[in-house]
Amino acid sequence: MNATFSSPASRWPSDAKRGLTPFLLLLLLAGPVGCSTVKVGEPLTRTMGGNDAEARMEFWHTLNGRTVTSNDEAFHALLLFLDDEDPAESYPQRVEALAARGMLPTGFDGTAEEGVTRGTVAVVVVRALELRGGVLLNLMPRSPRYATRELQYHGLYQASSPHQTLSGANFVAIIGRVEDYQRASVAVHKARNGDPAGRGSSGTSS
Repeated sequence: MNATFSSPASRWPSDAKRGLTPFLLLLLLAGPVGCSTVKVGEPLTRTMGGNDAEARMEFWHTLNGRTVTSNDEAFHALLLFLDDEDPAESYPQRVEALAARGMLPTGFDGTAEEGVTRGTVAVVVVRALELRGGVLLNLMPRSPRYATRELQYHGLYQASSPHQTLSGANFVAIIGRVEDYQRASVAVHKARNGDPAGRGSSGTSS
């Protein structure tokens, strides 16, 4: 007997179908639809990848207005956040730099132009902040899914899918929250070590 495919909508009662808009009904009858990869035309790093103060300012300002943040743009920004500089001269070098630290998802193979996903950024941030997480994150420390959940738990991410891409404004806002979180963690560490005012070893106030 020959097997035939039928979508869920084809088995619905006719009165249920009448409650759907024509567009939604068409999608249901058509069956599963594939997702296309979001890409940028040209990453900003090809013209704004410098390390001097002016180049950084121009990069962050321009990125904030981008509809989509590419992998190359995100990795340049993350290296600036991690090391205060990005010595890499190309996207493959940025990938290599982050992969060498175990900061990329297992099996990552995204291109420079593809939109960076929340999950990919989450893996980098979780590793950078040394967040311990739960059992599953410890078993799979480079899992975009569990890294995303960990950032949501700490208030660094809003509820979202690890597969969602980030606009420039979204990405910049996340980096801002991560920096705030990092500063707060340093202050707590100093307080626990006898420096409640966060003044450092000198103990003097301005």
